[in-house]
Amino acid sequence: MAGRRAGKTTGMAINAARRLREGKRVLYAGPTAEQTDRFWYAIRHYYRDDVAAGLLRKSETKRIIEPPGVDENGPRIRVKTAFNADMLRGDWGNEILLDEYSLMSSDVDEVVLPMLLDRGGTITYGGTPKRKNHFFHKYVQAMADTTGRWGAWHFTSHDNPYLDAATLEEISQDLTEDGYRQEIMAEFLEGEGVVFRNIQACLHHEQAVPGRHRAHRVVMGCDWGKQSDYTSLSVVCADCGLELALDRFNQIDYTFQRGRLKALAEHWHVTDILAEANAMGTPIIEELQRDGLPVTPFMTTATSKPPLIESLALALEREDVRWLDDPIATMELEAYERTVSAATGRSSYSAPAGLHDDTVIARALANRARLEAVQGQVYVY
Repeated sequence: MAGRRAGKTTGMAINAARRLREGKRVLYAGPTAEQTDRFWYAIRHYYRDDVAAGLLRKSETKRIIEPPGVDENGPRIRVKTAFNADMLRGDWGNEILLDEYSLMSSDVDEVVLPMLLDRGGTITYGGTPKRKNHFFHKYVQAMADTTGRWGAWHFTSHDNPYLDAATLEEISQDLTEDGYRQEIMAEFLEGEGVVFRNIQACLHHEQAVPGRHRAHRVVMGCDWGKQSDYTSLSVVCADCGLELALDRFNQIDYTFQRGRLKALAEHWHVTDILAEANAMGTPIIEELQRDGLPVTPFMTTATSKPPLIESLALALEREDVRWLDDPIATMELEAYERTVSAATGRSSYSAPAGLHDDTVIARALANRARLEAVQGQVYVY
């Protein structure tokens, strides 16, 4: 994600030119004809000598540059306009460049991902943010990745040394605060359906020491996962209003998960643990209770989830708790969505499709446990 005139399209053109020289098949798509013009002009300029010498051939009509004599599945660069994702159907590539992705239709992945099936490859999503739409969700997915499948970069208009600094400064002063943050600084602004606000004001970097909280009421929230989902543990001091630890892991056996939770609980002298009981949660909780841990199950339902999430949202608004400044957890909070049923008018909460909400749920459970500890009440779920 990058600010306006920061060099996104130029960078994609350089990348495409390199890939063609490596024998790759490149497909570039932008949402408007004007956007694709800029890329096409850059590619033509880069290869003008090769085209003049007959080393490459160029079609202005189809906007294709390719070596002469190649078959229809050979290496090439092709430029297409794709405000409507269906305009890309019928082609394939092993280097796909989606420019100004935030302005494309959200279903573009349904069309372009199968294009990699022929020979594998890479997709680059680039653009300037447009609030927290599908481009933001993609960025969150990239930042949360632990497999090495994704990379993510962020730079602002100020990072481009070729722009006129005085003009950029003058323009920046004329923009609204939101306009400057989004268009120049490439920040994702809150969009419709946002659940959690005031997040940045509630973050901290403090290195908590267990001994300082020994006499305090320390609680934990736990959300379980194993394969594609993550198990998350949030430890909060109910007296200080401070998140002391946040752990997130997946693809480990439930026996090790219990051991990890137990070690964290003993380290921070946790007095109350509120753990999600859905699915595999119940047998794990029963094992933990047999081990003597103070675990209370929480069954997440369409009725119990809204007040759980809304309580966390209120805690953020009031700055009741300072949460650890963890990039993945912060982005999960920022991406979390609220939808309202047209039939019933009821609100439902979830992470966008393809994203995780494990740290959100763990923190919401820890916040619930914190409130119960502070109020000295006992709840039965």
